[in-house]
Amino acid sequence: MFDQVFDNFRKATETTLRAQQDLFHQWMTQWPMFPMGPTTPGSDDGVSEQARSFQKQWTDIVTALMTKHCEALDAQYRAGIRTIEDALRTTEAKSPEEFRRLTEELWRKSFEVLKQTIENQIRDFQIAVEKWSELMTQKSSKA
Repeated sequence: MFDQVFDNFRKATETTLRAQQDLFHQWMTQWPMFPMGPTTPGSDDGVSEQARSFQKQWTDIVTALMTKHCEALDAQYRAGIRTIEDALRTTEAKSPEEFRRLTEELWRKSFEVLKQTIENQIRDFQIAVEKWSELMTQKSSKA
């Protein structure tokens, strides 16, 4: 029974991750690229300063996004460990009714964790999109 629960949870998580990766890939391919090559002697210092500023802002955004991603993975692992511990506690049930109640609680908690994870990832993605949009808008207005 637990194998089926964990397998379904794993499949749901993988599907969610795959959908997010596809969405991110599609979104990234639509943004215009900013030239980051080295400047030639005599080139406009304003352009090179603009490129450095863009590069710094981009680095800050990506770093913040990766930090959020790391925190999300850590939370998911902690939730997975709690789920395993809760699943093992169901074997301590003294009656079929208690086993049913513990199993229902396990399912509820598992789906709540999945729902919260998805909501957090969507929120973080929206924040990243907003920051990248602002950065691209700044780049476009300075060009």
